[in-house]
Amino acid sequence: MMRVRGAAWVALVAALAVLATACGGSGDPDKSDSARKAAPAPGKAKPVPGRADLMAFMKETADTGKGFALKDATALGRYIYPAAAKGYVVCFEKEVPDLAAVDLYAVPDKENCPARPGGKAPALRVPDLNGKQVEESLVEALVTGYNPKRVKVAEAGDPGRVIEPKPAAKWRVCAQKPRAGTVFDASDGLRLQAAKKCP
Repeated sequence: MMRVRGAAWVALVAALAVLATACGGSGDPDKSDSARKAAPAPGKAKPVPGRADLMAFMKETADTGKGFALKDATALGRYIYPAAAKGYVVCFEKEVPDLAAVDLYAVPDKENCPARPGGKAPALRVPDLNGKQVEESLVEALVTGYNPKRVKVAEAGDPGRVIEPKPAAKWRVCAQKPRAGTVFDASDGLRLQAAKKCP
């Protein structure tokens, strides 16, 4: 798994929001989640044979001068985290000729591709982030499928005060909502309470 440190995390989150918008995503988590959950019209997305590595597929697509948007191939509507592209496989692709782009439908490489875009997938559970450093927890949240705009970090002593991840990168997660083990829902937000030292 790729690790992102300090200032690089803030820059990465900002770049990913720009990338999602530039590549056909809305940049709005409400719109992008609903767009992700909507399966493409039948016959429009074609299966990708074998276990095609997402990183290689992204490079190949960019080398042809096309843009791309990353989408969950399942009905879970997960965010596909570009910085961890080596951990995904492409199941389907759909040309978007008006934009000279391709929609890439992917799943984590530990999963099997669904029979069709938007197909059923096993239920996921929210990971246990308690006690982990904030920066490690944020990466794990994105790999799980949370949209970066839906993940918030608050100070443990003042849970109503949202803080920037950069100054809190080495802090520890003291509590999380939803709780670890809860059924994952991409439309939910993830809120982490963190402190230099948990009470």
